[in-house]
Amino acid sequence: MKSIYTYYKERLIEIGGKNRSLYIRSLGKKTGYDLGRLFVGDDARAEEFFDFLWSGRRDALTVISPKISALKKIFAACADTAADDKRRKSPTFVSLLEKEADYISALKHEAEDVEKETGRYELFVGYPFVCGAVKDLPIKAPLIFFPVEVEISERNTVTICAKRGERVRLNQALIFAYAQAKNLDLDEMETDFDNLRRAGLSDEKAVLSYLKKYGINLRLSDKEKLTPFASLSDQDGGALTIKKSCVLMRHALANSIYSDYSALERSHMTNDAITELFNLKPSRSKRAKKAKDRNCYCISDLDYAQHNVVEKVSDYGNMVIYGPPGTGKSQTIVNLISDALCKGKRVLVVSQKKAALDVVFNRLGDLNSKAMFVVDPVKERADFYARCNARHEEVMSKRVEDNYSYYNETARRLDHEIARLREISDAFERDNGFGISLIDMYYGSFIPGKDSDEYTIYTAMLKDKTLRTMDYPTMRGAVDTLLARDKTEIYYNFVEKKKTNPFIQHFRPDLSLDTLVQARRKFSLLARTRKEVFDEAEYPFAQQIIAHYDKLSDKNNENAFIRMLAGFEYPSEEKFLRVSRVVFPLYPVAKARMSGKEKELRQKYEKTKKAVDAFVKDYEFLSEVLTKEGYRMALSGLFERNEKVFANLKAAFSDYVKVNDVAVSLNNFSAAEKHILNFAYGISSDYEHFRNAIVKLLPLRIYYEIINCERDRKEELSETVDFENIKARINTLTGELAVISKKICENSFVAEYKTLNETREDAKDYLYQISKKQKLWSLRHTMEVFGSYLLTLFPCWLLSPENVSSILPLKKNLFDLVLFDEASQVFIENTVPAIIRGKNVVVAGDAKQLRPTATFMRRYMGGADDDDNLPMQAALEVESLLDLAIARFDNANLTYHYRSKLRGLIDFSNKAFYDGMLHISPDISRSLRNRAIERIRVNGTWQDRKNVAEANEIVALLKKLFKKRSSDTMGIITFGSEQQSCIEDVIEKECAANAQFRTDYIQAVGRKENGQDVGLFIKNIENVQGDERDTIIFSIGYAKGGNDKVATHFGALSMDGGENRLNVAVTRARKKIYVVTSIEPEDLKVDSSKNNGPKLFRSYLTYARAVSNGNAAEINAVLDAMCPPPATVGRAELTVPVEQQIAQKLRRLGYEADTNLGSGTNRISVAVYEKRRDKYILGIQVDKVLYAAHETPLERDVYACKFLEQKGWNVMRVWSRDWWHNSHEVTQRILRRLESVSTHTAVKPDAQP
Repeated sequence: MKSIYTYYKERLIEIGGKNRSLYIRSLGKKTGYDLGRLFVGDDARAEEFFDFLWSGRRDALTVISPKISALKKIFAACADTAADDKRRKSPTFVSLLEKEADYISALKHEAEDVEKETGRYELFVGYPFVCGAVKDLPIKAPLIFFPVEVEISERNTVTICAKRGERVRLNQALIFAYAQAKNLDLDEMETDFDNLRRAGLSDEKAVLSYLKKYGINLRLSDKEKLTPFASLSDQDGGALTIKKSCVLMRHALANSIYSDYSALERSHMTNDAITELFNLKPSRSKRAKKAKDRNCYCISDLDYAQHNVVEKVSDYGNMVIYGPPGTGKSQTIVNLISDALCKGKRVLVVSQKKAALDVVFNRLGDLNSKAMFVVDPVKERADFYARCNARHEEVMSKRVEDNYSYYNETARRLDHEIARLREISDAFERDNGFGISLIDMYYGSFIPGKDSDEYTIYTAMLKDKTLRTMDYPTMRGAVDTLLARDKTEIYYNFVEKKKTNPFIQHFRPDLSLDTLVQARRKFSLLARTRKEVFDEAEYPFAQQIIAHYDKLSDKNNENAFIRMLAGFEYPSEEKFLRVSRVVFPLYPVAKARMSGKEKELRQKYEKTKKAVDAFVKDYEFLSEVLTKEGYRMALSGLFERNEKVFANLKAAFSDYVKVNDVAVSLNNFSAAEKHILNFAYGISSDYEHFRNAIVKLLPLRIYYEIINCERDRKEELSETVDFENIKARINTLTGELAVISKKICENSFVAEYKTLNETREDAKDYLYQISKKQKLWSLRHTMEVFGSYLLTLFPCWLLSPENVSSILPLKKNLFDLVLFDEASQVFIENTVPAIIRGKNVVVAGDAKQLRPTATFMRRYMGGADDDDNLPMQAALEVESLLDLAIARFDNANLTYHYRSKLRGLIDFSNKAFYDGMLHISPDISRSLRNRAIERIRVNGTWQDRKNVAEANEIVALLKKLFKKRSSDTMGIITFGSEQQSCIEDVIEKECAANAQFRTDYIQAVGRKENGQDVGLFIKNIENVQGDERDTIIFSIGYAKGGNDKVATHFGALSMDGGENRLNVAVTRARKKIYVVTSIEPEDLKVDSSKNNGPKLFRSYLTYARAVSNGNAAEINAVLDAMCPPPATVGRAELTVPVEQQIAQKLRRLGYEADTNLGSGTNRISVAVYEKRRDKYILGIQVDKVLYAAHETPLERDVYACKFLEQKGWNVMRVWSRDWWHNSHEVTQRILRRLESVSTHTAVKPDAQP
C-alpha cells in the first residue's frame, strides 16, 4: 500500500502534456514570446544575443526597435505583413513594432503581478529547447532559464536586461522527470548558477557534458541553427534532442518539496500533528490541554473573537481559524506569534502569498527583529547573512530583563476587575427561581404610583398568595394567552351573563340538540298559554309545596311537611304540645288536639298537591334540561308567574349553544388563567378595568420580584456606579499587559542564544560563517549545520511552502507551532513537509474564498488503491489544507469586521456567504453624500471577451480620482483576464498620450506605505485575494454582443465554487466601490444555472444598483432573500421598551433619534443624529439589548463597546435599572453627554423630559 507521502509526491511530479515546464504546445500572450524569430537570418545579432545570455558581460540588449532594419525583412517574411507593407509601407512597420511590443508588455505585466503576489520572479529567456520523449512522456521545453527584465519605451522599443541577483537555472522539472524515468540519483547535482561561464558552462556543449556526468544524455547536432519556436514540431517520441529555439517566457521554477517527500518516504517520519490531520490513529481528545502557562501574551489590541482564538490555540494546540474578509486575521496571527515566543516556543508562519507574509512581518513592528522572512533564498543570500550578523551583535549586547512577575501581577489585577464585571453580570442575569433575569424584569415592569389604579391592583395581588408566588413563565404564558386570543372578553361576557341570568349555569352541559329543541318548543308554547296564579284561599300552601316539591314524593317527608305546616298554622297548639312533653299528664291531650289539626290540614294539602302536580306535569320537560337546583328555581318562578324568570329561561334557551361552547372552552383554561381571570373580575367594576388588571398584573408581579431581588443583591448592584471606571481600568491594564508582553517577547530566547554562543564548541565556526562576505553557504546548508543557533536567534520564520523545504532541514518538530495563512489557497501536498517540522499546526483561512490554483505542475489526483482506508481517501479527495483541517481540528471564528468603513460594502458578503454572522458596526452617518457603492452605467459591447467602452470609462474615472489628490489607495478588478488586458492596454495608450495622467498613474502604481505595496493594481477575480484598497473599481465587462444578447457563461464565476471568487472581489474595498457596467441585472438569465455563482453575481449587481440609488427597500429585499432574518415570536408588549422610551423623550426635546440601528449583535439601541454633519453624534446602548446579543461580560461590556468606538461611535451605556428607578435623571445625563459633543440648539432652556 502506498503511503500518503507517495501519493502527495506524485501529485507534485506526475507529468503530462498540460505541464508547461515539460511541454509547451503554443505561446499565449501572457505566457511566452518567440524571441528566436527576431534573429532568423541575422547571425551577427543572434551571436550578440547569445553572448549577452551566456557571458553576463552586458547588462542589456535591445531586441525590437525602429532602428533595427533587419526586422523589416523578418516581418516581410509573413505574407499578410508583406501585403500590408505594400499598402502602407513605413507606417506598417511602426505599427507592427508596436504590436510586438504590446505582446511583450502583456507578458511583462503578468510577471510583475506574480512577483507582487508571491515574491517569485518568473520572467526568463528559455534556451535552448529539448524536444523528444522520455519513455512515454513527450518533451518540448527549455533546458536553461536565464532571468531577465524587460524595458519598453516609445511603445515600439523593447530592451532585454539581465536580472541582477537572480540565478541562471536548469529546468528542474525536466531533470526530475528524466531522473524518475531512468532511476537516477541527482542529490549532488547543482541546478542553479550565478554565471554560466564562470561555472565552466560556456555554451550548449559544455552544459550537455555537465548533464552527462549525472547520466542525463541529450543530443546536439553540429549543424543546428537558430530555429523559431513556431517551426518546432509537436513530436511525441524520439530521443531527446537540443533545438536552438529561444523564448521569452513566464516560468514558475520547481521547488524542493519533492525532495522532502522522497526523504519522508524513506524515513516514514511523522509527528502528532500529521497523525491527527490524516487521522492515521484515533484522534486525541478534543478537551483542552492543561498548558503550563495559561497567560495570553498579546502585543496589540484584540477584539473578543481574536482573544478567544489566542486562548484556544494555547489550550488545544492544533486549530483552524476561520478568518472572513476584514476580521483581523493578520493581527491575530501576530499575537499568536508573540504569545508563542513569550512562552519559549518557536514559530513558523507559512503562506503561498508573499503579500500575506509581508503584512504579518510589518505588523510585528519592532518584534520583526526576531523574525526571519525570506522570499528568495538564492537572491537574498547576502542579505540573510548580513541580517544574521547584525542581529547576533545586537543580541549579544542585550541585557536580559525578567518581566514575568510584573506581567503576572498586572494580570492578577486585570482578573480582579473582570471578576467585578462578572459579579455585576451575575446580579443581573441570575434567576432567583422566578423564571427570568433581573435585567429582563426591569424591562418588563414599572413602579406603580401610590394613588394609581395600578397600585390598587398591586395591593390586591399581594393579598392573593397564588398570584404572589406564581412564577414568570406560568404567569407570562397565562397572560399572553388571555390577551392574544380575546379570552378576557369571552370570560367577562360569560360571567356577566351568569350574573344577570342565573339559569345559564343550571342548564345541563351535555344536552343533545334534539332534547334542547323539543324543550325550547314546549316552553315557548306554555309561555303563550300560561295559567293564572294559584288562588291562595282555594289552594293554600301551594308556594310551600312548590318549594319542597322534589322531596314530597317520600311519605315520611310528606308527613313531616304536614306537621311543619301545622306548626306554622297553629302556633298555640304547637306550643302547648311542646310544653306538655314536660308535664306528662297533659301530653296525650295536646297530642290529640294537634293530630286533629293535622288531619284538617292534610285535606287542604292533598287538594293543593293535586293541583300543583298538574302544574308541575306541564313543566316536567324542564327537568331534562336543567339541573335539580335549576329545575326547582324554574318551577318556583313559573308558579309565581315571575316575568323575569320567564325571560331568563327564554334567553337561556336561546343562548344555550353559544354559552355551552364558552363553558367548555373555559373548562380548558389552565389553572393559572382561571385564577387570573377570577382575580381580575373580582377587583373590577367594568370590562375596561378588568382587562387593564390583567395587562398590568405581570409587570406588577415583576415589580414585587424586583423589590426582593434588589434587597438580596444590593451589594453587587451597587457596583454599576463604578462600571465605567471598571471598564476603563480593564482597558488600561490590557494595554499595560501588551506593553509588558512586548518586552517579554523582545527578551525571549536572548539568554538561550547567549548560552549557545558561550558554551558550544562550534560557536566560532558559526560566527565566521554568518559574518563572511564571500563564498557564502546556501541557506539550507547553514541551517543544517548551525540551525540551533539561527532558530534561537530568529525564533520566528516566515516562508512560503517551497522555501520551507529549500531552507529548513527536514527534522521533526523543529518548531513548536506552524501557522498557515491563506490556507484555502494552498494545495495540501505543499504543506505536509512544513507540518512535519512543527509540533502543532494552526490553519488560518476562509473556505468562502479562493481555492488553490496550480502554478507549477499538473497535479496527479487519481490512482489510489486504498479504497477501504477512509481517512486516506478523505486526505486524497480534498484540495486545500483548510479543507482537511476543518474536518480534523477544533476551530474558532474571527467575527468582528473592520475593513469596510461603510456597512454597504460588506453587507452583501455577510448575508450571502457568512449567514449574517459577522459583527458589523452601524454606519456612523446616513451616507447622504457618499454612497458605499456608486454604479456607472455605460453603453458598452462584449466583443472578443472585452468591453472597450468600460475600459475607457475607467480611464476617465481614474482621471477624476487623480485630480482629487486624495490619499486613498485604489484597485481595479475585472471578471476576466481579457478585460484586465483591455484596461491595461487603454491605460498604456492614455499614458503615452497624456503626460500628466502618466505621472499620476506611475505614482499611484508605485505607492508604498511602511514598506508594503499599496499601489494601484489591475487584477481579475482569480488573483485578487489578500489585496485591499480604499477604493475599488469594478469593470463588469459583460454586455450585449453581436446577437444583442448577454452571455450566460461567466468564466470562473460559472464554475463550481465560482461564487467564492465573487466573495473575494466584493470585499476588497475599505471606503468605496465603483461598479462600471454595461448591463442591468435583469439582463442576466441565470435561473437555470447549475452553480450558484451566476445567480449571486446577478444578486450583487441588483444590490449594487440599489445601494447606488439609495433604494433601502430593494437593498433589504436582496439581503433578506439570501439570508432571511430570524423569525420573531409575536407577543403582546406589556411595557414600552426602554430604548423606545428614551427615543421618545429625546424627540420631544427636539433631537432626531433612531432606535435599534444596525443589525445582528452590534445594534445601537438609540442613535442621536445631527443632520448638519450627517453624523450620529451619540450611540446609546441599553444593557438588556447588549445582554441579549453577547454571552460573556467581557465581550459585552468591554470588547463590543471598544469595537464601536474604533469605528467612530461615541458610545454611552444606559442601565435599565437606572431608567426604571429614575428616568428623569438618566435623561439629564444623556443631555449632558449630548451637550459635550454637539452644538445642538433645539432644546429650549425650560424644556423638561
